[in-house]
Amino acid sequence: MAGEVNRRNFLSTLGVSVGAAVAAAGTVPIVGVAHAQDKPKGNIPDKPYRIGHMTFFTGPGAVLGEPMFKGQQLAADEINAAGGLLGKRKIELLKADENAGTDANVKELRRLKLSENIDFFCGITSSGNTPALGPVAEELKLLTIFVDGCTDFLFDKAVPNPHYRRGPSPSASRTSIRTIPTAATRSTT
Repeated sequence: MAGEVNRRNFLSTLGVSVGAAVAAAGTVPIVGVAHAQDKPKGNIPDKPYRIGHMTFFTGPGAVLGEPMFKGQQLAADEINAAGGLLGKRKIELLKADENAGTDANVKELRRLKLSENIDFFCGITSSGNTPALGPVAEELKLLTIFVDGCTDFLFDKAVPNPHYRRGPSPSASRTSIRTIPTAATRSTT
């Protein structure tokens, strides 16, 4: 069993002195010890957990979409190698090319849910697609996480009170604009 984790041991493993860490950050992160979880209870389905991932696989946007999908594929492979979700359900990823256009993307989301029986939908790079896909995800009662491409319109108008769709903070664009100091707002004293 590992020894007790304290601030000094944690910082020494990082090669940082306590004084430098406190001076630089003002606080030190709290580190806990991981414990094995109890065996899942209830009836776990035998069928795979199907994830629909839509992003750019063709066109100029593929430079963003391919790494996004590869990261999810790596995570799925790691979970599957450890026995799957809840030790039983393997993850299957289904790809859909966002480069098809907004109308085709809406049809593809419906097809993924209704024909392919996906349990979860994610991805999306373009902010031009999320306002159209958000309401469809809600209508289909499909758990959805938009990794990127969120706009104020999505949260303010298209789906102001989502139950199945998540993404970056609804006010992420407004907050980041307000918190970036400009030359006019910086103190010169």
